[in-house]
Amino acid sequence: MDTQVVIIGAGYAGVSAAKRLARSTARVTVINPRADFVERIRLHQMVAGNRTATLPLSLLLPGSTTLVRDSAESIDTDRNTVTLAGGREIGFDYLIHTAGSSSRLDAVPGAAEHAVTVGGLEDAVSARERLNRLPRGSTVTVVGGGLTGVEVASELAEAGGHRVRLVTDGLVAAGTSTKGRAYVRWYLAKLGVEVIEETAVTDGAGGRGCAGDGRVLDSDLSVMTAMFTVPPLARDSGLDTDEDGALRVKPSLVSTSSTAVVGAGDASRIVDNPLRMSCQAAVPLGAHAAETVLRLADGAEPEPVRPRFVGQCISLGRRSALWQVSNKADVPKNTTITGRVGAFVKEQISSSTVRIALNPRLARFNYSW
Repeated sequence: MDTQVVIIGAGYAGVSAAKRLARSTARVTVINPRADFVERIRLHQMVAGNRTATLPLSLLLPGSTTLVRDSAESIDTDRNTVTLAGGREIGFDYLIHTAGSSSRLDAVPGAAEHAVTVGGLEDAVSARERLNRLPRGSTVTVVGGGLTGVEVASELAEAGGHRVRLVTDGLVAAGTSTKGRAYVRWYLAKLGVEVIEETAVTDGAGGRGCAGDGRVLDSDLSVMTAMFTVPPLARDSGLDTDEDGALRVKPSLVSTSSTAVVGAGDASRIVDNPLRMSCQAAVPLGAHAAETVLRLADGAEPEPVRPRFVGQCISLGRRSALWQVSNKADVPKNTTITGRVGAFVKEQISSSTVRIALNPRLARFNYSW
């Protein structure tokens, strides 16, 4: 009998796993609440109103894959079944947990009631609608100085119409080199973004932000990009998770609590080697998760994943970007590509994710580590 594989989530990791499994005899079912693939690396552009961020999953999932439009409610590793929100149960021999992540609003009092975020499609749609209702010249405060915060602030500032402020409790673009960070600061200033570093936002009520140093930052809309969370599925199902609820997996990506469960992407954590949440990690981890399932099904020992990061790409609007070169361990080097050349590199990388890495018509090509 063919191996039954269930994939929970059709994001970067889930689609990558489905693509790799299509070259096997496994019968693959993907559980996802929508029929579209969300390009999360495009959501900041969608919020600014300059492009869409979805593609039909029918263009990305292999024809041999069954898509079930529903949400997973629980995983039973004793019976090897997944229970869906609609009440249906689906059995599996192996399950690949790629449930993804979303933005958190509960970390700052008042943010859930008054702020918006860009962590998912619905969030980005809501943020865009709120922005559209603001009168020209309004102040928009982006909270969080990581990649998402920098990209959102840059995109909004370049689009024009509003004053844009970026507030971060650390350094802006902290994961980049000193050289890369200096360029990001310079270009944000060129776009007119007010940058406030090493200042925590402690209250987001009433549309204003109260900083930890006592300042009140008046704002017409706050966009929270500082924290992400994972679905409670793994924890609620009794699987071994970390303190954030992410599925704990071995270096082979096999769950530490069940040999029938494999994890990849944002909602999983490799024991003693947690990786940065990113599309760059999710795609190869998804392919590796599929390889692990196939080896387990054949009775072979799965191989450990060997991360091979190459760098970080940060959009700074449509006319500039920072390509920050790193070593395999994701430590930034002092080599950067910026300006229009950087923007070209960033766009090529972003477009190649769906055009090449996740393209089911290029079945023999899998981007894996």
